Amino acid sequence: MKANVTVHEPETVLATARARVAWLLDNPGTSAWLKASLQAADGHDPISIQNDIQLLLHVIAPLASCPIEVAMRPLSLAACPGRKA
Repeated sequence: MKANVTVHEPETVLATARARVAWLLDNPGTSAWLKASLQAADGHDPISIQNDIQLLLHVIAPLASCPIEVAMRPLSLAACPGRKA
């Protein structure tokens, strides 16, 4: 039995990505730094963009997740059954 696999043409994927970028740039809820990054990425080498995205993922994700995790510790510990105060 053959599985149904949807193959998207690169042109379609690119058009969808461009529409999403336009939406983000027009959305007042999008942060200024994300808007600046999207605008700065326009016209850059795609391989460089992918490399930069990976670097940001490894650098910015911990900067964001660690403070949140630390802030949530007291809440999660307090909610643990059997925890002694």
